[in-house]
Amino acid sequence: MKKAILIVIDACRADALAAAGTPNIGRLMEKGSFSLTARTVTPSITLPAHFSMFTSMSPAGHNVLANTARPEPSPAAWGIMDLAKYNGLKTAAFFSWEYLRNLWLPKAVDHALCMNTALTDPDHDENFARAAGGYLVEKMPDFCFIYFERVDKMGHAHGFMSEPYLDALRSADRGVGQILDMLAFAGLEDLYNIILQSDHGGIEDHHEVDLPEVMTIPWIAAGPDIAKKGEIQTPVSILDTAPTLAELLGIRPFYQWEGRAVPGIRQNAAVPGADLITG
Repeated sequence: MKKAILIVIDACRADALAAAGTPNIGRLMEKGSFSLTARTVTPSITLPAHFSMFTSMSPAGHNVLANTARPEPSPAAWGIMDLAKYNGLKTAAFFSWEYLRNLWLPKAVDHALCMNTALTDPDHDENFARAAGGYLVEKMPDFCFIYFERVDKMGHAHGFMSEPYLDALRSADRGVGQILDMLAFAGLEDLYNIILQSDHGGIEDHHEVDLPEVMTIPWIAAGPDIAKKGEIQTPVSILDTAPTLAELLGIRPFYQWEGRAVPGIRQNAAVPGADLITG
């Protein structure tokens, strides 16, 4: 059974990849399938968007509508981390924003590391990547979530598409490269499928508006089970992330999920054999 990694670069606009120059993210795009026109949800803020990413539900469905330390998600909001753990998979999470702990139920993550230095440390994302890559190589979890936050911090502080914002994206790209290189050096690159995406974009110094610069996000998939198809021709939504990960992990999606596995990007697609949760 193959394993999966979800990498999220907070507030990474799709058009920022070319503007910054991101060769390591480019490596993933060249090896797999991608969309630079994927769509996020409204409200286009971090916690609701991540809940939609993990639970494949719109904010109206999962009931997380704001960035809050104590959200009250719908009982129907089962996320990909919960589903992976339910199916006996080994899970891990690396993040820097404490509120993201709410994305999964207690005990759904076997190993978690939170380093709250995204604003103060210019090398945060690269240091974080080394920690995550080291754990991946040593422990080989089945599903791992890795979150890069500094791009969003620089967007709010200096403006989205400003030079500090683009420089933070270059640092996140170097972090992605470190993870890819560590997996390759350990002989694990043929074991892990990777989805890399953002939660939302941004304009000026904010992202709470329904504009293309905010709503359009990159969505990239690469790995041993991903076809080298280049740009995906069908619409991609942030709601499709969890079902795609479930398919890659060989587990059935939760029955109340609204999205679907992105069609046509898998090589040798097969029907997953794990039990369906019916609630």
